[in-house]
Amino acid sequence: MVKWFWECVAKCFLPFYKHAYTVGPGLAALFEQKYGLPFSVVRNVPKGIITGPQAPPIPGSKVVVYQGALNEGRGIETMILAMHQLPQCQLILAGEGDLSKKLRALATSEGLSKQVEFLGFVKPDELKPWTQKAWLTLNLLENKGLSYYYSLANKFFDSVQAQVPVLTMDFPEYRALNAAYEVAILLPDLTVNAVVQAIQTLESDPEKYAKLQENCRKAGEHWIWEKEEATLLRIWASVASD
Repeated sequence: MVKWFWECVAKCFLPFYKHAYTVGPGLAALFEQKYGLPFSVVRNVPKGIITGPQAPPIPGSKVVVYQGALNEGRGIETMILAMHQLPQCQLILAGEGDLSKKLRALATSEGLSKQVEFLGFVKPDELKPWTQKAWLTLNLLENKGLSYYYSLANKFFDSVQAQVPVLTMDFPEYRALNAAYEVAILLPDLTVNAVVQAIQTLESDPEKYAKLQENCRKAGEHWIWEKEEATLLRIWASVASD
């Protein structure tokens, strides 16, 4: 019902607008085809403050951080189960959501309480240090529809700013970004085996990891709000001049 309502609003009003924008090229192309209106792209990226990585809370540990809602479709259950085969890793979950109780129960029932830590809700200014301490961050999604398939999460860019590689899905937007600057490991399937293999392969290749970190530093100079803001201001200026 909610989806139907907003589709009706879009079909009724968008034809009367000359300017529109969305958060990624994939969605822009879909909307242009659907509504016959050019869409600009303004990505949700952080300001250009290079933070860099920090030492992990446990010396020598491989800290894997997930930040965001603990909701269905985010691959969190898969990551928790993967920890059985990743004894060298510590999984940090920053956030709450519909699956909060279920995920805590899963970690307990699987005997993974010492390997999986739930931080609960974390304020944005308190979240950045956790990202900096990570060895790897997570952006795992099930393909539950176009909004997921063409997603472009701001936490992906937050991790790049912190010079921390990302384990993300092999979806179009992330594939395109990774082609420009290889900052991530692209996961073809959201399964325990795929997650374990990706992390173990990266851990066994320090040179690959160092390359990803360096690419994060380079990409972090370009994927910044200061550049996206210029696009947004041009759109608003065009609207004002019409």
